[in-house]
Amino acid sequence: MPGWINRCLGGILIVLAVAIVSGCSVRGATRDDDGIVIVDGQGELSKNGSERHVAKMREQTDSEVLTSLVVSVSALSKTPLYKNNHVDLLIDGPETYRSMLAAIENARHHIFMETYIFANDEAGRMFASLLAKKSMDGVTVKVIYDSLGSMESEEDFFSIMEESGIELIEFNEVNPIEGGNPFKLNNRDHRKLLVVDNDVAFTGGINLSSTYSSQSTGKPKPKPVDTGWRDTHVAIRGPAVQGFEEIFIKHWRALTEETIPASPNAPLDANLGQELVAILTADGGDGEGSPIFAAYIDAMEVAQSQIWITQAYFAPDKNFMTLLQRAAHRGVDVRILVPGLSDSGLVLNASRSRYKKLLEAGVRIYEARNDLLHAKTAVIDHVWSTVGSSNLDYRSFLHNSEINAFILGSEFATQMEDQFERDIKNAEEIIASEWQRRSIFSKLTEKLSWTIEYWL
Repeated sequence: MPGWINRCLGGILIVLAVAIVSGCSVRGATRDDDGIVIVDGQGELSKNGSERHVAKMREQTDSEVLTSLVVSVSALSKTPLYKNNHVDLLIDGPETYRSMLAAIENARHHIFMETYIFANDEAGRMFASLLAKKSMDGVTVKVIYDSLGSMESEEDFFSIMEESGIELIEFNEVNPIEGGNPFKLNNRDHRKLLVVDNDVAFTGGINLSSTYSSQSTGKPKPKPVDTGWRDTHVAIRGPAVQGFEEIFIKHWRALTEETIPASPNAPLDANLGQELVAILTADGGDGEGSPIFAAYIDAMEVAQSQIWITQAYFAPDKNFMTLLQRAAHRGVDVRILVPGLSDSGLVLNASRSRYKKLLEAGVRIYEARNDLLHAKTAVIDHVWSTVGSSNLDYRSFLHNSEINAFILGSEFATQMEDQFERDIKNAEEIIASEWQRRSIFSKLTEKLSWTIEYWL
């Protein structure tokens, strides 16, 4: 069906869904408190072995809260924790695309990809062409893409990939004529995941779209910003790759009932890296709550020195806000970097409606004024870091399927802190006294944003 018809139907269905769906509050996910389970390249550690590893990490990082943070993500994760990983921090689209394309080019057995946007543009076609080449070379290629996120891409774009042997799943079809369910329109697959040969996994905030093809510069650009978005991804090598693969396989099986045979394990170097990695996922609309949201809550409750959040869509619930305020009151260095311009003015106003209370509590807020900020990351107490697809808003916490990597260790946290400090140099700090002097129209627009932020 032509793309313009799909877009019209999508818009109509969004309006219908907003009218039908009733709001609900955000809650944390169910926890599995059976103890910490850690896996390395040789398999699962014993209970004592896992506890010794965490104790060693606590000594190395000199962190009083590390054990609490590890217990939290372990209880929330559907996979074990994975030690001995190497994590590369990837900044913006060009660097991320180079790394992803190189991994795909070197694939020998399988490529599993999941993305919200698979655009029929220069960047999307570059990936589609290489995936098709690898498929014709005999590599198994499976792709899940979101129907709404990829709505502007014509059917022929995906048909050509299928003709090369690529297996494609369109998540939650938008068009009711093609089997879409308007009552489930709000549930989207917002994950960004690439797993290649059980050797490397990528996740973060970057879709397959030419929007990301230019590097962010920190310099003023025309508004709205169409390219050069500031975003963050990670490439992970080590035992954690198996966890990402298992998550993709589980999702594929849920959508197709197909059982994917176990893939050959890549040789794992025991000295590949020192990072402990947890993988947390949310399944939109399952009623179970978001483990990613719960992990943020747990970490903010015990934070002693630092909470630095970079967030593209910052519209959390009252509980999240209260914890940020309490942390600031007890002397924690709480800083939040958010967009000063956005591809969604509604989200921007919903975010700004929260500034007043945060500023009064001593939270420092920065707005990125030049590049459009799309990253979803945080670093807490110099040892807890997360990079992923989940925004801090109702849509991510309640409706979207999301995936975040949680990295526990001081080495990666230092990289995250360095990047945060570079980012705020290209941002403008919001000063409470000046913020109070903004126009009455701005204040009114921000206050009214709460009426629809559940669906943003």
